[in-house]
Amino acid sequence: MISLSTTALKVLEERYLLRGEGGEVVETPEEMFRRVARAVASADEAYGDDPAVAEDAFYSVMAKLEFLPNSPTLMNAGTPINQLSACFVLPVEDSIDSIFSSLRDMAIIHKSGGGVGFSFSRLRPRGDIVASTMGVASGPVSFMRIFDVAVDVIKQGGRRRGANMGVLHVSHPDIFSFIDAKSREGPLRNFNLSVTVPDEFMDDRPVDLINPRNGEVVDSVESRVILKRIVEAAWRSGDPGILFEDRINRYNPTPQLGRIEATNPCVSGDTIVMTSGGPRTVAELEGRPFTALIRGSGYPCPSGFFRTGERDVYDLRTREGPGLRLTHDHRVLVMDGGLEWRAAGELERGDLLVMDDSAGEFPALATFRGLRGAGRQDVYDATVYGASAFTANGFIVHNCGEQPLLPHESCNLGSVNLSLMVGPSGINWEKLRRTVHVAVHFLDNVIDVNSYPLRPVEEMTLRTRKIGLGVMGFADMLIKLGIPYNSVAALEVAGRVMSFISSEARMASMELARERGSFPEFKGSIWDIQGFECMRNATLTTIAPTGSLSIIAGTSSGIEPLFAVSFTRNILGRSFHELHPLFKTMAGRLDKRSLEAIESRGSLRGVPGVPAGIRRLFVTAHEIDPVFHVKMQAAFQRYVDNAVSKTVNLPADSSPADVERVFRAAHELGCKGVTVYRYGSKVDEVLRFPEYAGSCRDMTCPN
Repeated sequence: MISLSTTALKVLEERYLLRGEGGEVVETPEEMFRRVARAVASADEAYGDDPAVAEDAFYSVMAKLEFLPNSPTLMNAGTPINQLSACFVLPVEDSIDSIFSSLRDMAIIHKSGGGVGFSFSRLRPRGDIVASTMGVASGPVSFMRIFDVAVDVIKQGGRRRGANMGVLHVSHPDIFSFIDAKSREGPLRNFNLSVTVPDEFMDDRPVDLINPRNGEVVDSVESRVILKRIVEAAWRSGDPGILFEDRINRYNPTPQLGRIEATNPCVSGDTIVMTSGGPRTVAELEGRPFTALIRGSGYPCPSGFFRTGERDVYDLRTREGPGLRLTHDHRVLVMDGGLEWRAAGELERGDLLVMDDSAGEFPALATFRGLRGAGRQDVYDATVYGASAFTANGFIVHNCGEQPLLPHESCNLGSVNLSLMVGPSGINWEKLRRTVHVAVHFLDNVIDVNSYPLRPVEEMTLRTRKIGLGVMGFADMLIKLGIPYNSVAALEVAGRVMSFISSEARMASMELARERGSFPEFKGSIWDIQGFECMRNATLTTIAPTGSLSIIAGTSSGIEPLFAVSFTRNILGRSFHELHPLFKTMAGRLDKRSLEAIESRGSLRGVPGVPAGIRRLFVTAHEIDPVFHVKMQAAFQRYVDNAVSKTVNLPADSSPADVERVFRAAHELGCKGVTVYRYGSKVDEVLRFPEYAGSCRDMTCPN
């Protein structure tokens, strides 16, 4: 018999357990886990393995709540729907046909249980001319409202409202209307928003606002003006967040969860690119499809190069002679103990740059001498599928316009319950290792048995076979280990645990690849370039929010600290009062007055009679310095392929300056993005913190 809390049973009954024709629940939690295990294990038969063995292993980790897959898998596996992926990316191009095709596809995905990410950065700005009708464009935000209304009438998998992620690049002329789109309750309530920014934005450089229709600069704005607007909007409503596109590209050369358009400039028009048709200049390849050659292998670039604007460029010089004109943030391949991508502006004298020596025209390595300013020029970018790179003047360089997920790609997620990986003597590393290997096997099988809602999604997903293994229960793990969340020791545990999971996930993926083959785009991928013999999955790790999953597992959410020790949880219109189970066990015999005080406050702050050690362990999100939240996110991000989902929770009385401090810390500490949430900034709160209830709805932004 599976041990589940009352709240977990309510969530399962409302969202996950199968129902009969009359709407009655017709399966138990045990039967749900068995249904999912059997359906996912069936993929093993195609590889000559016994599905019954995998079924038992999958059932065991789920029934013990040691690992749970994302919600669509629990809901749909073994049913006629059988759509098992959590997140999808849909392209939105600058035409009515593309916009409404994406709207239709979004509806199909939401109906089957998935969430969708969009970049609206290619849409022309509001007021721009529409030649075909001699009218003017509505702009991205207006079209986003259409998407938002459509979500209102569609529930994900028929059981929950759909969720969208909307992204706009900071250089878009409509950036201010996008930033302010959710400053008031109501509009775009089915969207989370993020602004994509390059590193130079955080360095307080001017931002050129560029019309994506024709590449013209329509205005230039100081970045501090835009950042102030983002900060104030996030303070009011929690949106938008910020995504650091250069960090995403620099440290995650394989595409990842969420489609984020990168429009930072790359190379000059006279750069020579090796193609299947011979050497060509970038200017010759503008708007023309070509096949990029890297060490003799071909990789398609179906849209050719595109101009991204005028930027400062630099001449990269080497001791051996070859050179290249590029922007300071463009990445080149470097040999430094191993192969790695490094921004041109971060190169040091003596660095060894990898050259394409396949034709005998260049040395295998060139020695970096320095960068010299070369003024401002038009610069170009391209998207090269399969390699995310091309050969420029003999250097192997990364294409800046890489998208974290290719158009029409999807990813399936799952989370290991860290709170169950603790034994009497500390972390049970062997148990964690076994769980990770079973989880990677499970998630890889999901790709094969999945019924994809759209044919292009199926084709793109099978090319890279991305999975996202993450964690939940980290705060509860720390409590069991006797380590306060807001401590240096906790940061060290975060790094050790995630490094171990990442390493074991790679080992598991390689074991599968030896038996089943690498993902089709392996050749030319970063795994191939770095010398890995094989890899089953292009990406392996992600930290997801795990809202419902953590409730089912009876543990803390993702890598978040405790929201409160005592709180009211709103689920599907119902309220449940909860006292943290570990606190119940560890607090001993607190008197009635102390328990009532904790219930009314939500935290242990100011409650007499609580032992100091217990007080330190049960620290809540609002008691933790905001920058420490960012430090914890960064500690995990170092070992995660994709994104880390974490919210920096701020007390109701936080200021916009606190929000800006968080954004800047996230950039400095190496995060790929950051989201803040000031308690009380929304009317409908999933978790209610008694101490702040009703105290902050009338607060105004202290500009």
